[in-house]
Amino acid sequence: MTSKELQPWHTFVFLFLVQWILFGDCLLVALFKSYVLYLFVGGWKFQRLFFLTIRRDLKGLRCLGMILFHTYHQHFTKENFAEIFQRTVKKHGRMATAIYHEDQVWTFGDLDAYSNKVANHLISCGLKRGDVIFMLMQPSAAYLGIWLGALKAGITPGLLNYNLRNASLTRSLDELDAKAIVVGNRLKNAFVEIDGEAKYPNGMFWYVDEASSRPESAFSNEASSAGTWNQAIAKSSWAPPPKLSRINGRERVAYLYTSGTTGFPKAAIITTPRFIYMTSGTRYGFGIRASDIIYISVPLHHTLGLICGVGQLMLHGTCLAIRSKFSASQFWDDCIKYNCTVVQYIGELCRFLLAQPPKPTDTMHRVRLAYGNGLRKETWIQFQNRFKVPEIGELFGATESNTSIVNCDQTVGAIGFIPLCMRSSYPIYIIKMNETADEPIRDPVTGLCIECGPNEVGQIIGRINENNPSRSYDGYLNRDDSEKKILRNVFKQGDQWFASGDLLYYDELGYLFFSDRVGDTFRWHGENVSTSEVEAVLMKEFPDTGINVYGVLVPGTEGRAGMAAFEVDFKSMSTDQEQVMVGKIYSSTEKALPPYARPQFLRLCEHFEMTNTFKLLKRGLMKSGFDPTNTKDHLYILDKQSKSYIPLTESIYQDVISGAIRM
Repeated sequence: MTSKELQPWHTFVFLFLVQWILFGDCLLVALFKSYVLYLFVGGWKFQRLFFLTIRRDLKGLRCLGMILFHTYHQHFTKENFAEIFQRTVKKHGRMATAIYHEDQVWTFGDLDAYSNKVANHLISCGLKRGDVIFMLMQPSAAYLGIWLGALKAGITPGLLNYNLRNASLTRSLDELDAKAIVVGNRLKNAFVEIDGEAKYPNGMFWYVDEASSRPESAFSNEASSAGTWNQAIAKSSWAPPPKLSRINGRERVAYLYTSGTTGFPKAAIITTPRFIYMTSGTRYGFGIRASDIIYISVPLHHTLGLICGVGQLMLHGTCLAIRSKFSASQFWDDCIKYNCTVVQYIGELCRFLLAQPPKPTDTMHRVRLAYGNGLRKETWIQFQNRFKVPEIGELFGATESNTSIVNCDQTVGAIGFIPLCMRSSYPIYIIKMNETADEPIRDPVTGLCIECGPNEVGQIIGRINENNPSRSYDGYLNRDDSEKKILRNVFKQGDQWFASGDLLYYDELGYLFFSDRVGDTFRWHGENVSTSEVEAVLMKEFPDTGINVYGVLVPGTEGRAGMAAFEVDFKSMSTDQEQVMVGKIYSSTEKALPPYARPQFLRLCEHFEMTNTFKLLKRGLMKSGFDPTNTKDHLYILDKQSKSYIPLTESIYQDVISGAIRM
C-alpha cells in the first residue's frame, strides 16, 4: 500500500463517529460496531499487516527514539566533538582499552594524550579553527589520534582514499583548500609522484611512520622514528589544548569523498549531528554494547569505517581492533586474537571470506554480530551458515544523504523497513522513475511526483528539514553539486527532498530491498566508481573517440563491474591496430586509476545510441552485459596475470559466470 492508500485509522474514526453521533449508540457499542464494519470494508488487510509487523515496528521506533535523543541532545547543548570524547573518556576511564592495532594496545588515556599532542602541534604551526588538513594514510591507531587531534584544534580533516594515484589523487587534493597534509610512509611515493610537496609550502606536509607511532609516544618527548610527523609530535605537549567555545553545534568533523550519482568524486560534509545520528543508528539498531570489541578492516575514509565503526569508540566507548588492510586469510585469526564480538563488512569482503578454504578458525571466534552494507541474500545465508555468526546487521545510506536505514530485525536480504504504523508521516519515500532519462515521473496534471506501490522499483528520497538535525541535508562542499541532489515540488509545491540516486522497492510488510543505482556511478569492490572520472582518463588518450563507461552485473559478485565502450570502426582496423588501441587503454587506466575503477571489460562498438538531446544511452549497453554470443561487437576482459586485456571468448565468459575466473 502507498501512504495515500494506507489510512485505515481515518476510516475507523469516520465509522465510529457515524455510529456514535448520528445513530446515538453508546461509546462501547459504537466502538464495537464501527470496528466490525471497518474489518468488513477492507480493514482486515491492515489488521493482518499490523499484527505481522507491530513487534518489528516498535523495536524500530525505540531505536529511532534513542537516535533522536542523542542527536537533539547535541543540537541543544551544541557540544563540540572534543567535549563529547572527553565525556566518553571520563565515563570509561583513562586506563580502559580503546584500540588494538597489530601488537599495539592503546588506552583511552593514550589516545587522549596523543590527540592533545596533535592539536597542540597543529596550533603551533599556525592552523586555526575552521582550517582543513588532509590525511592520506592507511588505517591505524595513529590515524584516529591525528583525526581526533585535528578536531580538538577545531580543524576539519579531509580523509583521502589511499588507493588514489596520479590524476585522481590530484583532483581530490584540489577539491579542498587544505593548509597541510599528513601522509603515511607507505603512501609517500604516491604523494611525491604528483609533486604533492609543492602544494604545501613552508613545510606544511609531514610523513608519518604509523608502525612506530605507538601508545608510548603519547607521553614521550623522544621521536619514535625518523618520520617528519613523528619528529614534530615528539616536541609537542600532551597537555589539553585550549578549549573550543561552543558555536552552532554543526561543526564539521570530516570531509569524506564520494561520487554521489554523477560526476567526479566530491567532498561530502560530515557535521557533528550527522556523525551522532549515524553512529547512534548503528548502535541501537544492531544492539552494539560498550563491552563489545569491534573488528574494523574496512577503510576509515568511508562512512562505514569512520562513522559507523570509529564512532562507537568516540561516542560510546566501545573498543576497536583495527587492521590496516583487509586480509581474508587473517580475518578470523584476528578476531580470535583480539576476542572480537562484532565485525564490519561490505558485500565483497564476505565473498572473499567465503572463497577461502575452510579451516577450524572459521567457527572458533566469539563474533555475535556482523554489520555493514551490500550483502546479497545468497551471500548472507552462506556467510551465516559457514561462519556461525548469529546476527547480521545490514544498513543503507549514502555518505551525503539523509536517508539512513538499518535492518534491525535481521530479515534476510532487506536493507531496512518503513514502519507501517507511521507510513504517511515517515520522512522517506520511494518514487517512480523514468529509466531512460533517470528522472522522476511526474503527474501530468499536478506536476508532482508519484509514489511507488509494493514491489515497484523506484528512487528512495528523504524529506529535507533544515530545522530538524535528523532531517537536514549538508551535502557537498561545492554548493552547486549539493543543489543537483535536491528534488523540489515532490508531493506539494515548495517541498524539498534529497534524491539518493538509489533504486529500491518494498514488499507488503514494508521491508526495503536494494535494486540498482541511477546516474553515472556504480559500486565495485566496495567503492563508488565515477564513470565521468574513468571517461576523462580515457578521453585524454582517445580525444576523438566516443567513450561510454558503465557497470555490468557479474553473477556471484557484489555491485557492478566496469565496462568501457568505444565507438570505433573496428571492422576497418587491422588486428595489430586493434591490439595497439587495447594496449593503450590498459596502460592509461593502470597508471591513472585505482584498481577498483579500472574497466574490467572493454567493448568496441560501431555506433552508440543517443537521446534526442545527444546524451549517450547507457541502459541498453548495461542490460546487454558482457555475453559475447549476444553481440557482434568486439569484447575484451582484463587479465590480471598478463596485465592486459584479452579477447572475451565464449569459454572465458562461461568461466566468469561459473566463478572459475574471479573478478
